[in-house]
Amino acid sequence: MNRFQEKVVVVTGSAHGIGRATALRFASEGAQVAVIDVRDDDGERVARECSSAGRESRYYHCDVTDPAGVAAVVQRISSDLGTIDVLHANAGRLRAGTVLETDLEEWSRILTVNVTGMYLVIKAVVPVMPGGGAIVTTGSISGLFGEPALTAYTASKAAVVNMTRSLAIDLAGAGIRVNCVCPGWVDTGFNDPQFEHDQLTADDITALIERTVPMRRQGEPEEMAAAVAFLASADASYITGQTLVVDGGLLCHV
Repeated sequence: MNRFQEKVVVVTGSAHGIGRATALRFASEGAQVAVIDVRDDDGERVARECSSAGRESRYYHCDVTDPAGVAAVVQRISSDLGTIDVLHANAGRLRAGTVLETDLEEWSRILTVNVTGMYLVIKAVVPVMPGGGAIVTTGSISGLFGEPALTAYTASKAAVVNMTRSLAIDLAGAGIRVNCVCPGWVDTGFNDPQFEHDQLTADDITALIERTVPMRRQGEPEEMAAAVAFLASADASYITGQTLVVDGGLLCHV
């Protein structure tokens, strides 16, 4: 498929995990991808991978919590690549802890990366989407139900889910669709802080997945990327303000 031929796609947090898989998926479907992260070596590598998979792509260093930095990098992307057609707002942070275990500094950091950072990127990108486009946010099933020892993270992802709905209403008139993908367990290093907090061994993690996920496995980053690409594509042209859960059935029996 070449659903994103001649399109410019921006993916934040794309040096690893779901972001990397999404960047590569868009590149394989014809997009020119702007890879955004703070991990420079990994980000440069992903940009090279995207270029090999399709059109020339570029890496841009950017901390999504820095307002001036976000505004500057979006302008650079627009100047280098042209109008932005798709944004995958994916950058995120997870640290485990109950309310008593989470100090104010960590609480603020998680909310700043996961919510304020997303707000800053979207606010900067929308003006360079004059012909309309698509925004896909990365939420989490953690934003849809309560989880133990994830106070800050669940709060941040619940905010992302509802921010997506409000953005969809506000931006529909500009021809911009906004949707959210909510992954369940995904086989990346992103969830390691939670496993470490709970002192889970590899066998414990396997048992947890088999007990809670009807499909009895973790998702792959590429499966999340497929969902993001669908919502960003013309195949989803009448879908906005929605939350697509990609969790192997976990929420079916929570």
